Amino acid sequence: MKQAVAVMPPIPPSISVEAASPTLTLSAEQQEQEVDNTLNANLLHCNGIEWKVVEGVVEDWRCMPKFGAHILWGNDVDEARRTPLDYWMMSFPSQMLADISIWTSNCLPQGSANAKEDEVLAVFGALYSLTRTSEGRRDLWSTTEDGLFPAPRFGERYSLTRDRFEILLRCLSFCPAHEAIGDKWAPVRRLIEGFNQRRVEKLYPGWQLCVDESVSSWRGKDGDFCSDGMPHVTRIDRKPKGVGCELKDCADADTKVILQLEIQEGAEVMVSKEYMAEYKLVGTAQLLRLTKPWHGSGRAVSADSAFASVATAVACRKNGIHFTGLVKTATRMYPKKYIDEVEFQELGDDITLTSSMEGHNIMAHAWGDKVRKCFVSTHSTTLPENLLTSGDGERYLMKMGMKLDRLKCITKP
Repeated sequence: MKQAVAVMPPIPPSISVEAASPTLTLSAEQQEQEVDNTLNANLLHCNGIEWKVVEGVVEDWRCMPKFGAHILWGNDVDEARRTPLDYWMMSFPSQMLADISIWTSNCLPQGSANAKEDEVLAVFGALYSLTRTSEGRRDLWSTTEDGLFPAPRFGERYSLTRDRFEILLRCLSFCPAHEAIGDKWAPVRRLIEGFNQRRVEKLYPGWQLCVDESVSSWRGKDGDFCSDGMPHVTRIDRKPKGVGCELKDCADADTKVILQLEIQEGAEVMVSKEYMAEYKLVGTAQLLRLTKPWHGSGRAVSADSAFASVATAVACRKNGIHFTGLVKTATRMYPKKYIDEVEFQELGDDITLTSSMEGHNIMAHAWGDKVRKCFVSTHSTTLPENLLTSGDGERYLMKMGMKLDRLKCITKP
């Protein structure tokens, strides 16, 4: 891959101008060159971190082998007889189904029969089915054939009358009633915590993890304006359904399965969470919390600019994992100013700088796109990797004059 060409002159060895002989007279051209060299050198010193321009990183800084994900079934389910329900039960917190039955029963109107585990499971099944149909909820208990489509017959399929389903759904509870006092997120907190713990127990992730954000769409009440609405509603204009509950999550890159979830409870609450006192940066602390079950495993974590910074990369290495991320605004200690002064000859050109902080290797890499992409990484290499595209994607890149080779640290970290 063609190396980018810098507009400014090469970085000279460190020379102290004050140490020069006082009788030495510099020409105007030499004085201008000296100023340029000083500016150029300053660009590579970012808040005490010294960066060095290199041709590339050809040896993978990460030594752990690459491996895939697998489910930790145990001996409770025969492999040849596993059903979709077995996979769902494997993912759901085992004890919580019984707890939900008790908590829901405590909320039912006087005279109603207590909720059973099978009924709670049937409610979940019916809710999943509702996402696959455009029928109104009340019509799904119909037993009348229309000649073209079979009758939904939810009552027969789930052994629940419509009235029983509605009352169970209205009273469905994921925590004891007393816990909701003083904790706005108590109605779902145990469910999220149980989900996270179950993932650790039952899913062994592959070598690469991805940390990102998700939004669970919400069309109900806003807790800012009423007592029974969602406590914190996030609005993100760029999302297709950007009004809802924002979640930060960690997923396995091999299977695309979400491993950990964290509700965004509002700025005042989030600053008191784990790792904030030590690292001060919200994105760094969130990433460390989401990947905590795999600290010390040597796995590689990829994340976008909401989490990426030099501080995050170093924090990951201090906790026994690797990091690659896209840097946009968190540029403290990152040689962003120097990279911005580099002129790329064509789309696809790149430049690499390396540094070391607290004994950990760090790579800063910029790739020439329509908008320059800047990355920070603690592993992989900058050797070219063919960009796997197909059909329209490949034709688009060729039309834009972009190279089809990118760097391994971007495509396959």
